[in-house]
Amino acid sequence: MRWPMIAVLVAGALIAVARCRDEPSERWRAATFNIEHFPKDQRQIDGAFAEIATLDAGIVAVQEITDTELFAATARSRLGNHWVFIPEHAPDGTFDHQIGVLFDRRVYAFKRKRVHDGTRLGGRHKPTLDVELRHRATDEALHVLVIHFKSGGEHHVTRHRQYAALRQIVAEVSRSGTQVIVLGDFNATGNEDRADLAQLAEATRTTWATENLACSAFWDRLDTCPTSRLDHILTTLAPIEIRAAGGCAEVGCDTHDRCPLYEEYVSDHCPVIVTFER
Repeated sequence: MRWPMIAVLVAGALIAVARCRDEPSERWRAATFNIEHFPKDQRQIDGAFAEIATLDAGIVAVQEITDTELFAATARSRLGNHWVFIPEHAPDGTFDHQIGVLFDRRVYAFKRKRVHDGTRLGGRHKPTLDVELRHRATDEALHVLVIHFKSGGEHHVTRHRQYAALRQIVAEVSRSGTQVIVLGDFNATGNEDRADLAQLAEATRTTWATENLACSAFWDRLDTCPTSRLDHILTTLAPIEIRAAGGCAEVGCDTHDRCPLYEEYVSDHCPVIVTFER
């Protein structure tokens, strides 16, 4: 049953890719997607871009990209030459889980990229990637802030400091009145993280769009597969719909005896998509 399921996914993706090549992606939709250790193998490459093609999002924030050149080239070949990838930094020969922003240049024009070091905490943690885009039709500016916080329930103290640093970054970026989307893998493993997210939203006057999201990731354990809410989106825009795609949409958010094939073949995280009011 495994390969037929993958075949169905790929077939659906071919239809979506054809549509993606011909039509600009939805102006008011953005997504975040942690693609575990991309690229693990060809099967993952196929599955990940099959998912991206179905999101209908003009902006996709990604995490854990170890080969940014391959990711950018695959985006162009699978989605169309109008898709642009802005990575955290240029390839330097070192192994790194990079964060980045993939966007549809038919809808958005690239203005500039900044890397804010505050969330590094002076160490080896991830910075905050700030990609400023301009909507071609309205000339509206938009800052896309991508994060990937320290993982592990035992590392909440570190994440708490990262939240504090992120508050300052969002405050600085939004000072001019520009719209802001903050999205990525917050590794929000427990109630303390959710309290931090709520405080971040209040302090930055953003909407915690994913507050009621049921799940966004799987934990593959020996005898069970619980889900968790690790990935989040906060924004100054007005969200009207939030959902998780991929395996989360396929099997739901209950604890399962085993993880879905998606978790093995594509990622332990699901894409999370937010639609904004026009």
